[in-house]
Amino acid sequence: MSDDREDELVRAVQAGRLEDFEELIHQHASRLKAFVAMRLPIPHLIDEIAHETFVFAYHHINDFEVGTDLGKWLRAIAFNLIRKETLRHQRVAKHQERYLEHCLVQSAAKDEFRPEDPVVIYLEECVDALPDHQRTLLRMKYRLSQSSKEMARALDQSEAWVRTTLCRVRAGLRDCIEAKAEAASRS
Repeated sequence: MSDDREDELVRAVQAGRLEDFEELIHQHASRLKAFVAMRLPIPHLIDEIAHETFVFAYHHINDFEVGTDLGKWLRAIAFNLIRKETLRHQRVAKHQERYLEHCLVQSAAKDEFRPEDPVVIYLEECVDALPDHQRTLLRMKYRLSQSSKEMARALDQSEAWVRTTLCRVRAGLRDCIEAKAEAASRS
């Protein structure tokens, strides 16, 4: 599409002609989705972010300066939406990790163990499925309350290795619990 045609379409959309926005969407959709996919390679989010970008662009089309690069403007909007989604995902993951740690501590303290809690049951199943060295790390951290430094010394590893491995184990447990909860909800 020529820049003149694009500018003409933008002016028409700014004047309130929604049907002209469809042509702009068709012109930019594939490049915008490729841009999103390179930064957030999660299939269902690619379309969602692209859609949100176009919705935002439509509602703010009067803020766009005709004659500038519409593609760059759309990519800037998409980038901000990707950043927002990434931060939201990080917050959710952090909350899930805190809850998982809470459950680990609860299951380590036998007097506070609540066997009827499905999350605790799933957690026990997931922990039982771990390799011995990962279960040992969890026992040292949550039953023996050892610090990363103490664990590193006892295992002849670096503190960074201990922290990284614990983080990976917790992430794996979180995924395992989510999978079990999802399977239970389907049955």
